[in-house]
Amino acid sequence: MSEISKLDQNLIVKKIDPDTVNIQITDNQMLMIIVGQFNQNLQELEKLTNTNIFFRGNSITCKGNTENLKTFSDAIKFLCNKYLLTNIVEKSDIISAVKKDMKYEES
Repeated sequence: MSEISKLDQNLIVKKIDPDTVNIQITDNQMLMIIVGQFNQNLQELEKLTNTNIFFRGNSITCKGNTENLKTFSDAIKFLCNKYLLTNIVEKSDIISAVKKDMKYEES
């Protein structure tokens, strides 16, 4: 079974409205790793993506502008793939998951 199909089996992403996306992670072990101890990973993602994240059960709801929601959703997918490949997610992975989508404007 490929990693993509494992991801598809364990991750459900739904756009609720233009400012809201809901992500359900059906694998409880993956969910615990992605969320982090005391929700620390979600709190870090919230800061990095400038969104509001609400977590309950296996459901993560994120509110923000369209661009930030896409960054958040892509970051969650990245982290789930990282978990499937290595069974771990570190703080540096959270930063990498968000930074890879950011456009840098350096002078």
